Amino acid sequence: MSKTVKLIISLVIVGLIFLGGFFVGNISKAEIMKEIKIGYEDVENSSKVIYEKVFTDIENSTTIDNFIMIYLNAKEIENPNIDLENPDMYIELNNPNASVGLIDSKVWFVDDGAIIGKRAGESWDQIDFYRTDESDAEYIKEIVEFVEE
Repeated sequence: MSKTVKLIISLVIVGLIFLGGFFVGNISKAEIMKEIKIGYEDVENSSKVIYEKVFTDIENSTTIDNFIMIYLNAKEIENPNIDLENPDMYIELNNPNASVGLIDSKVWFVDDGAIIGKRAGESWDQIDFYRTDESDAEYIKEIVEFVEE
């Protein structure tokens, strides 16, 4: 066999390998492992939360990672001076693929940052409170396009 024939056969084999990888990548779509849902209290029904924005790790992996870091770096506090019944927004971190809720929280924006209330039990009767700094609060507002009332 001549060198030209060997070269052509090698190129065809390499092309088939790359083409096979391309098709396998398209067929096996990535599944959402984490999503963040941003919601606000319904004006007409205060017990209902309307989720207006959803960020997924497939489309917004940096946003998901930044929110997780904000939650990890927030400092735990006792007895925050906030209106517990009127949070500015609700934030949920879920794994929809496994049908698991990872974080269920309410957020109150204050002058020097934000207060995050994470549900610590089965209901909102048990809440752990955390404080973020002003830059993290501004990041949250910017990403979710928060409009102050």
